Amino acid sequence: MIPLLLIGATVLGACLVFGYSSFVVGFVLMGAGVLGLIAFMATPGAVLRPNEREVVEERHYLGKGDDHREYRR
Repeated sequence: MIPLLLIGATVLGACLVFGYSSFVVGFVLMGAGVLGLIAFMATPGAVLRPNEREVVEERHYLGKGDDHREYRR
């Protein structure tokens, strides 16, 4: 709702500055749409794709004698 109000205020302001015509309204709406599309495309998605994780896994590499074989009886 707020983005629509901002776009409306932008169109109203442009019409007050440049005069009321369909060209001004169309041009400002087209500019707002292109700006919104650029902002939308630059925003990273919230849905993770396959094999993507939010955190880096911590890996522990075991050295010689640390593989817990001595605990097996």
